[in-house]
Amino acid sequence: MTQHLRAEIDQVAEASIAALRAPSILNTQPWRWRLAGNHAELWADRSRQLDGLDPDGRLLLLSCGTALHHATVALLAAGFAADVAKLPDPARPDLVARVRQGQPCPPDNLLYRSIYQRRTDRRPFGDERPTDAVLDELRAAAERHGVHLHIVRDDQVTAFASAVAHAGDVEHGDARFRDDLLAWTTRTREDRDGVSARSTVPATPRTIAPRDFELARPAALDPGPGTDRGTVYAVLAADGDEPADWVAAGEALSDVWLTLTARGLAASPISEVVEVVAVRVALRRLLGGVGHPAIALRVGVPVDGIEPVPPSVRRSGTDTVSLPGQP
Repeated sequence: MTQHLRAEIDQVAEASIAALRAPSILNTQPWRWRLAGNHAELWADRSRQLDGLDPDGRLLLLSCGTALHHATVALLAAGFAADVAKLPDPARPDLVARVRQGQPCPPDNLLYRSIYQRRTDRRPFGDERPTDAVLDELRAAAERHGVHLHIVRDDQVTAFASAVAHAGDVEHGDARFRDDLLAWTTRTREDRDGVSARSTVPATPRTIAPRDFELARPAALDPGPGTDRGTVYAVLAADGDEPADWVAAGEALSDVWLTLTARGLAASPISEVVEVVAVRVALRRLLGGVGHPAIALRVGVPVDGIEPVPPSVRRSGTDTVSLPGQP
């Protein structure tokens, strides 16, 4: 093996390790990386699909899209563009992408630093609203992937809140949804995945309540003094509703979340509104029928002086990255 090829393999291996920090539905981390030749293959891990919440695999592939974008950000920080082929083999639909080291380019560390700073913050945010300039940046981040970021207007918030609440009611009344939530909020420390109590907050009065994770154990994170009055609600919507669109929505989610983190903002996902089919249809109507909702986010300015949210647990590279010659 030439020194040049060895260096390329090392670079994509490092990128796949950085991608382990990507956000995913209920922190399922539903992907595997396989290093082969001069590239890394990103595979969807169907054993981690949520049969109740995500029977079609939309959020699974969206999660894989976030990992893909994280890997390209890591390559860019090392001074290389990413050469990516998405869903390259119709006969193997779980092969999400092949990633190679592309041409040298000026290193960009802004989003790479955000990979290690980003958290899912379910606490109420403060009174200050994100600026229009930053929201425009977030829209541009989504559009880079052919995905649209719709900011929920003030006159739409009540209807959006009703949709979120209805989705929560449906899920708590259906054993299939409850089973998924229970399974992924009671993972052991050794599993290094799932939603831990230390990242969830108890119910507090606010416009849109966070997802209720208290099926198995009480929430452990202090909600803090925030009011959520400055919180912005946003919906990522793709032009289509096919696997390639779901992957692109994940890339957009990663880009938006890393960008807002770099600007000192925080966020948490609202996936309930796309998990329940009737609510997803109603959300599309709320957006004027433009695009297919892929996931929603709450975005805001963290309250000064509060402690950072603990990082989510992560699986190790040995669990998720296969070296050449390994299965």
